Amino acid sequence: MLGLLTIVAYGACYYAYGVLIGPIGADTHWPDAALGAIFSAILVIAGAGGIVTGRVLDRRGQRPLFLLAAVAGTGAMLIASWQRALLPFAIAYAAGCGLVGALGFYNITQAVAARAAPAAPARAIIWLTLFGAFSSPVYLPLTAWLVQVAGWRATIRIEAGTVLAAFLVAAAVIRTPGDSGSGRAADRPAGVLREAWQNRALRAWLAASLIGGAAVGALIVYQVPVTDQAGLPLAVAAAVAGFRGLAQLAGRLPLTGLIKRLGTRNTLVLAYAVGAAATLLLFASGTLALALVLSLFAGAAIGAVYSLQGVYAHELAGPRHLGLLLGVQQAVFVAGGAVGPAVAGALLGATGSYTPAITVIAIAFAGAAAALLLVAAPGRTAPSPTTER
Repeated sequence: MLGLLTIVAYGACYYAYGVLIGPIGADTHWPDAALGAIFSAILVIAGAGGIVTGRVLDRRGQRPLFLLAAVAGTGAMLIASWQRALLPFAIAYAAGCGLVGALGFYNITQAVAARAAPAAPARAIIWLTLFGAFSSPVYLPLTAWLVQVAGWRATIRIEAGTVLAAFLVAAAVIRTPGDSGSGRAADRPAGVLREAWQNRALRAWLAASLIGGAAVGALIVYQVPVTDQAGLPLAVAAAVAGFRGLAQLAGRLPLTGLIKRLGTRNTLVLAYAVGAAATLLLFASGTLALALVLSLFAGAAIGAVYSLQGVYAHELAGPRHLGLLLGVQQAVFVAGGAVGPAVAGALLGATGSYTPAITVIAIAFAGAAAALLLVAAPGRTAPSPTTER
């Protein structure tokens, strides 16, 4: 059920907007910049809100969060679908999808998966993200079909209905130890974060998340224009970039074996290193074969990184404050994802060439790997037994 919830949350509130933005603009004539800013607002709300919702998850369990997403997230999306002016639409849609993200993206579902399978948390997280990889292949064509047959407003309403159903069912059927909230951690968030920050491995992990988020964000934004300029037709370049989403499965399927052989940290280092090597293929992405290889390895690297974040956080700190730490990590990753495209765009504007931007993206992937590699093996930051409740 967590896998289905992840497909719906990411599909309806992350991937679908890339299909909706064109029909919305064509129908309403709202400015392209404003419509793009709505997606940025969704990411900011999901990232910042993830810190709060992660803390609530640690203290109260997932059921209140899932019910809140079902009611408030769905409600805001439905309100947005009836708006005729830009500002109320932007506020309602960004609030609804941002709330769904804060309550249903990996920072929440990975923590719930780890707690639901305490004997094998890594395996549970990997399986969850294997299901999550289908959000783009399911919701992109579904959204396109719905827009064609029903229009963009009805599409938002239908997809809001899928969000409502997924969260209500998840709230009803998913159980983890301590669901009632008894025995949950009561430490102050500031104290938890202060204690966690003393661990060098955790600081390196957050630094890698910031740098890696910048690399991922810039690659996602600029892969299509770079390959288009290199010689691929725009439609082909876009289709090849879409293959990157499905290729995330290639990075997740071997993770269990890789973790056993290399350890989680080294596997995460490997994923970032593969991302750096794949980015260099942008220099020669004008042929279809090389563009497909680029998407395959870049998608595999990104898919592995998303999966490994929860596994590594569990190793660093244990399950007790996992929701809070993953919420912080998501906020840091989103911040990097906002900075990366801006830096790449500034370099493009200053030089008129994609070469500096590609170089910076590759260096950022490599820097994320180095941030983890140069730190000694992690030690858990979980509180001492005397503070456990």
